[in-house]
Amino acid sequence: MKMLTFKKGEVIFKQGDYADCMYDIVSGSVGVYVAYGTEAENRLTVLKAGEFLGEMGMIEAYPRSATAVALEDGTELREIGEVEFGDYFKTQPERLLAIMRQISGRLRDRTADYEGACAVLNGLKETQGEPEKRSQSLLERAKALIKFYNDVMAMAAATPQMNTGYYDYYINRF
Repeated sequence: MKMLTFKKGEVIFKQGDYADCMYDIVSGSVGVYVAYGTEAENRLTVLKAGEFLGEMGMIEAYPRSATAVALEDGTELREIGEVEFGDYFKTQPERLLAIMRQISGRLRDRTADYEGACAVLNGLKETQGEPEKRSQSLLERAKALIKFYNDVMAMAAATPQMNTGYYDYYINRF
């Protein structure tokens, strides 16, 4: 395993690259993007020290599904190759549980996204041909999103020790 250090804005890997390793974030933060550098660019998440990236491509032997970019100068990553993968987790089994939790959280987030998209589509289908109802339905959802945002910000302000990373992810997506 080798340690790598990146400057702010430096690309760690690109969407579509062959995946032969994953990374354990030691310090700093990493932005994960689809369509990076294009008009359709979308930041999926920000990962911080203690989290992993690149594990999906390495485990599945698929091309990278997104581009990873260092968000801070001095972002340090531990590169874990396919050969070192088993040994790394044998010596640090708690990190295996951390990666499983991270993958589980991502799956839970995608499920929530899917359910939200289905609800919007069902709402559009129900109001098809009735533009006034469709506009009202979308307005109600926008109001609910604003209320959610305000509630999260109030909780974060009232509880400084609260880990808002999960909420930041959702807020940044909207």
